Parts: sequence; C-alpha cells; structure tokens
Amino acid sequence: MMEGLSKTTGEYLHNLQKKKKKKPSEKILKKMIDAVPSSLSYENEDGWLPIQSTAWFLASTPCIPYLATEGVRHNVGGADKRGGLLVRHPVDNTRINLLQLLAKVAKKTNPVPDDTLCLNVLKTLKESNLLLKQDIQDYNLLASSCRIEGQLRFDYLAEMDLEGLKHHRYQGETIIHVIINACDSTENLELFLTTALKHHPEDIGLLFQKNDKGKTAFECALNRYGNEATFDAIEQYIPLDGAEQIPILHRVVENAPQYLNEFGMRYPSSMFIRDKTNGRKLYQSELASGNKTFNRDCMFFLHMSDEQVREIDPGTDLYPFMVSDSDETSDLSAIYHLLRRNPSLANSGFAHNSACNRKRRKEENPIFVVPYFSCVFLEM
Repeated sequence: MMEGLSKTTGEYLHNLQKKKKKKPSEKILKKMIDAVPSSLSYENEDGWLPIQSTAWFLASTPCIPYLATEGVRHNVGGADKRGGLLVRHPVDNTRINLLQLLAKVAKKTNPVPDDTLCLNVLKTLKESNLLLKQDIQDYNLLASSCRIEGQLRFDYLAEMDLEGLKHHRYQGETIIHVIINACDSTENLELFLTTALKHHPEDIGLLFQKNDKGKTAFECALNRYGNEATFDAIEQYIPLDGAEQIPILHRVVENAPQYLNEFGMRYPSSMFIRDKTNGRKLYQSELASGNKTFNRDCMFFLHMSDEQVREIDPGTDLYPFMVSDSDETSDLSAIYHLLRRNPSLANSGFAHNSACNRKRRKEENPIFVVPYFSCVFLEM
C-alpha cells in the first residue's frame, strides 16, 4: 500500500506543471509530503526526481524552494544534495544541477521562459540558505546566466559575489574569456561589460583582463568578432560622452598600447583625467608601462613639458628619469635626455629616493634606483 501511495503521490508531484488552472498550495503539498515523504524521491521513467520535473517545465517553478526545503528535511538525493537541487541531470550532463538550470534556462529550451520568475526563485533559495555564494563559482552560474534572456539573473548573481566577475574561473578561463569563446555575437559580451563596469569601473569592466596566454579580452574579442563589431560593443557600455569619468586610455597604454590611436579617437577626454587607482596622468601611465623608449618613440620624451619632467609619479614616488632608470633594462637615452632637461633633478632625486627607500625597506620587493649612475652618464 505504501509503495502504491508513494508512486501515486510521486507522479502527482511530477505533474505539477500540468495543473495550469489551480496549483496546490504549500499547505496541501505539506500534508501530502508529510503523509508520504518517499514521494519526494520517486523517480519517473526518465530518472528525474519531482523537483527536477518541476524545475524543467517552469510552469510550477515557485514550488521549487518549498520542494527543496522539504527535500532537505527528508534527505532527498543524499545528505549533501540540498533537497535535490544538486542532483545531476540523469541524461544531459551539460546541466550539472538545478541551480545551473535555473541560471541558464532560456526561450529556446523551455516553453515558459521568464527571467523574472527564475530570478525570484533564486532569491527565495538564497533567503532559505539553499543558494550559497560559493555555488556561483562551483557551478559556473555567472557564465551560465550571462545571456540576454538571463540579464536579471546575471546581475543578481554578480551582486551576490562582487569579485566573482574578476576572479572566478571555468576550465581555467576567466568569465569574460569564457563568454567570448562561447558566443558568436557580441550581445552577451555587452551584457557582461555593462554589469562588470558597475563593479569594476577602474578596470574598464575587465575589458583588458588577460587569459593564461597573456591575451586581453579585448584582443580575443577582436579576433572573434572583428574590429568594427568589437568597438561597437564597447561603445554600447562606455558612451563616448561619458568617457571623462573612466581612465580607459590609461588601461590601453598598460595592456594594449598598439591600439592607443583607435581608442584615442573615440575617447579623447580620457587623456585629461587621472587614474584613481594610482593618481597617474596619461603620460605617467605610458612611461610606467615600460612601452615607451627613447629609441622607439623619442617624440614622447621631447613633447614632455618642463613641469612633466620634474613631476613625481604618484604611483612610485619617482621622477620621470628615475622611472626610466628603474626598469630591468634602463633606458639610458631617455635618462640622458630627461636629466639634460633639468640636471638639478639628479641631486634632488637622490635625496628624494633615499627617503622613499627608507619607507620601502619593509616591503617585499622595494624599488631601488641608483641616481649616481645616471649622474655619471650625464657627465659622459
């Protein structure tokens, strides 16, 4: 008799999505489950649990948090399966569990797609401690939800883990690189950049985040979508008239200097702001990047004003000639030119650098500059 009750009640729970006119209340479901708790573990002919059938068809999605809560109470799927939420799909291994399904389900895969509906379920699961911050990384929920049909869910999950957009990895790749590799159009990239810009404005929405091969997301997007489509996508989330608040050119000279001209034409006002992360002006970022040498671009140094020659870099507390002297391979021609413009900096630089070194002695990798060598070179 109990086996028959379990089967009958289990089939009823599997078919909740078919009850279009009147869904059972939680009170009725509780009475049924309390009477026949084994019904929560009843598998249909496809090997699905009732909570999986409910999640897949979405028409009865609001029941998911309650079924999960009851499932935890009755150990559905096992002690570590969170009431069935973490039970693997019996056929489609691309859907690891119901959390990932709720994050990624879209129009083409479900007859009742609703971003708001799925979002509300995720919120309720979070409030019941059935959706945890760690789940976002463990089950790749950010990349799964980053699609136009899941915009609300993507924004919500990003808010749950503010550093997730930057630090989460899927199969060794950062989230933005996963999206670029997986998507044929720029729509999902635009969605990612729009959300990432809210949380990482100084990193320009992680546009220049590098993969393990040292390629920035911007460069990968160029290879994937082409020049025109990529810049069109960037301009969608960084409007041309709002660029004065974002140090985009500073990031370009640090990570993709070969594209400085193309970005400069689109965001000229970025040239006149300071980078909030280190206080640098654009020319200081260019010099500190190590990409400017006297032999390759002497006009950069010749165009520096007297004020710029003697202005201390706020990121390193060094004069420009010291910045040129502090790289692994000192740019002797740049040092010579800068000191020739203002020889007095050699003595003042020695005193300034001595004070700075005393402050840095406790740091793991202090910057040591030898102005004496530059002075000798100047005398030569």
